[in-house]
Amino acid sequence: MQIAVISDVHSNHHALLDVLKDIAKQSVDNIICTGDLVGYGAQPNEVIDTIRKHNIITVMGNYDDGVGNIRPQCGCDYPTEEAARLGTASLAWTVKNISEGNRRWLARLPRLLEVTLAETAVLFSHSSPRALNEYLFEDEDLAQREILLDYTATAFVCGHTHLPFHKTLGTRHFINAGSVGKPKNGNPAATYVILSVAKDKISSEIRQVPYDFESAAAAIEAASGLPDEFAGIPRRGK
Repeated sequence: MQIAVISDVHSNHHALLDVLKDIAKQSVDNIICTGDLVGYGAQPNEVIDTIRKHNIITVMGNYDDGVGNIRPQCGCDYPTEEAARLGTASLAWTVKNISEGNRRWLARLPRLLEVTLAETAVLFSHSSPRALNEYLFEDEDLAQREILLDYTATAFVCGHTHLPFHKTLGTRHFINAGSVGKPKNGNPAATYVILSVAKDKISSEIRQVPYDFESAAAAIEAASGLPDEFAGIPRRGK
């Protein structure tokens, strides 16, 4: 069984559309999104409308929670005061510009999704299953994390860091889908993962999809009230 996993679209409709076109060319059984549909980009309603139109199963991200429940902060771990200021501005702009129907839809998203694929338990979450804003990084010792004690799934699939990876610890797998709309690897291309699950075997393919990132940046610059600094994100891929 093959699942296309997308994550961290962040209101970048241009990237999402091209990723969905790429997925349509692959042999996948379903699409699952690990959250953060909104924030930073200029097209939150267009992104949500497309996700809903395609009936894409989605779990809640921290930005989805922040916008959906109109929280003062998204719970991000900002490295600087300036980053915190911009993140708060992004949250406020999205709350102001999202439709009420889409806001309520975000608020109802589940935080966790556990499914059985080819007799294998796979847990989908935005970040760590314990908290929406708890990062799981490839270079940390995940074997020491409580996640291995608190959950029994064979595979854990998430996003949040915007950096894709597949790490194996014994018989357990940690897969990060990267980011469709706001990559942090220095490559503007949108990123997603194809997860392949067979009995006793799990593999993944990290796919990078070039798209018209200049149009995404221009949409940010044209959006009244959205910080122009965000236009550099799709252009730089970080």
